[in-house]
Amino acid sequence: MLYFSKSVFRESSLTLTCPSSVVSTINWVKSHNKRTQLHSYQNLDHEENELDRNLRIQSLLMFLKSLSGLKKVCLQVSYQTATLDPEILSLIQACPSLIELELRIIDMDSLMLEESLKESLKQIGWTLTVWRNSVWINPDGKKFTEEELKKEKSRKGESSDSGSCLSLKTESSSAQSSSEYAELFTPELMKRGHEDKHKNTYRFVCPHAGQFRCSLTNLVFVMEGEGEVLYNIVSWDPHVLDGLGQIQPAGPLYNIDCSAGSVSKLHFPHCEMLSGEENKDGLAVAHFTGGNVEIIQPLKVTETHVIIDIRELSRFGLVWIKSIFGIPIRGQVLLFLGTLTLERKKLNVHLLPGNVPVSEVQHWYQDKKYIETSSKCRLFPYQEYSLYCQPEECEVQPMSEMFELDNFGPNYHPTFEVFLDVNIEEVRLGILDKTKGGKEVWNRRRIFLTAPSKGVEPSEHRRIPETEFVNTHGDKLIQRVSSVMAIADSLKSKNMITSEIWGKIKAAEPKQQKMRVLLEALDSGGDSVKAEFYRRLKENEPHLVDELESGPSRSSSRYYLPHSTSRTL
Repeated sequence: MLYFSKSVFRESSLTLTCPSSVVSTINWVKSHNKRTQLHSYQNLDHEENELDRNLRIQSLLMFLKSLSGLKKVCLQVSYQTATLDPEILSLIQACPSLIELELRIIDMDSLMLEESLKESLKQIGWTLTVWRNSVWINPDGKKFTEEELKKEKSRKGESSDSGSCLSLKTESSSAQSSSEYAELFTPELMKRGHEDKHKNTYRFVCPHAGQFRCSLTNLVFVMEGEGEVLYNIVSWDPHVLDGLGQIQPAGPLYNIDCSAGSVSKLHFPHCEMLSGEENKDGLAVAHFTGGNVEIIQPLKVTETHVIIDIRELSRFGLVWIKSIFGIPIRGQVLLFLGTLTLERKKLNVHLLPGNVPVSEVQHWYQDKKYIETSSKCRLFPYQEYSLYCQPEECEVQPMSEMFELDNFGPNYHPTFEVFLDVNIEEVRLGILDKTKGGKEVWNRRRIFLTAPSKGVEPSEHRRIPETEFVNTHGDKLIQRVSSVMAIADSLKSKNMITSEIWGKIKAAEPKQQKMRVLLEALDSGGDSVKAEFYRRLKENEPHLVDELESGPSRSSSRYYLPHSTSRTL
């Protein structure tokens, strides 16, 4: 017997299983939490005849039709029968709240899908996708009416299936399905400590609901309201995708956090040059949380971004779920110059996927000079490339190298190294495709080794005007800041200081003591709080900030904390 018991649903999903049956697993999601009486069904035995078996399946699907608010269905079946196709259509038409139907096929060799089913689904605005041992049937958001899109948007706060099924959710608005509508912002780059000195942490304080694109990483955040978003690139574990077939990384692995929980969608930049809709099916997003991996099918894949809906934030990385052979990518060539000895210097040449942020590579090579040049090129994964270099006395190693689509950080090793005399001020470089008879994929160009470095400024330099200002001007700030409470009010409104600290600042007298208490809180809060203090001070007392920044060396400055405790910042 397959027995469904009476239950109070505190979670939004329930998995029902029956061993040794044609339909062995049912995952279903209720859109409202309420007490529901389910019924009993007999086991769908392998040995019963085809007619009885089909009647059992029809009976089960009829039961599912009776469930109001049904959103997702996942059926695990041992084989496909011809009579299941019309039942699928009937279930979809009978359940207007349904947004996903998955069939997990145990024996894919026996799978039979009628073309008429695909055509019938298309006519009612649904699509059918087959991947590995599963079949997904989902609504096509582009065919929804404006009223239906509004209904889907109103439902997006409801819980969704948290099982191992691939996720696919309906687009809630046309604006959120296109990255070009995003408002551009430049994040704050934060120091992570001595052990992570080569890693950036990006900070974005969102002022309101909307769609925002990071100028350094090209990530797009769809926000439902204000909130602080922190994100950084972490290492891909080479074994984390083992056992998942051909799946491989297709972009950096981002660790993303938003304490306010106001991020509703993410747009991940991809570098694949997709020639048709069939290739877009190869991109997905891996979501790592609680030791599990969830592969999320996109809401949409554009020419530049992969768009997903999210339930929670943690680690996300773009993945390619089909063979990448033969598909070109948008690549980039980055150059970094360093000194070896008084007579020799070395130029690092990096061939990287186009969705690797330049700021990440720059931060890794802070001791070298970044040489800005036109970097875009077209590369094929697993093809061999060589570096053309003049003058000829420059030594290049290696002679050739295979381009592999796996260099997504946080370590970025050079593809080629050029050793040259310290007096050489100009070289000519080009990238050649050895598998195509030496065809140039990055045309030869003049590289001036004495030109000033431009582009994205390393985060160390961006930090100095903010946090280092507070660290080195404590004594002067205690004596001269007059807008202490205005700044404290702003920090409290952003939850950067507690109400208790705010109360201590307000109660302290005179104003110099107020500033001492505030500086102690800034020291405990870290770089992000100091940076916010700097911005508020510059807004309230710009002349004081300008005067202190243009003053003499600040290396020996100190400020004094309450109770005669002194600290050097």
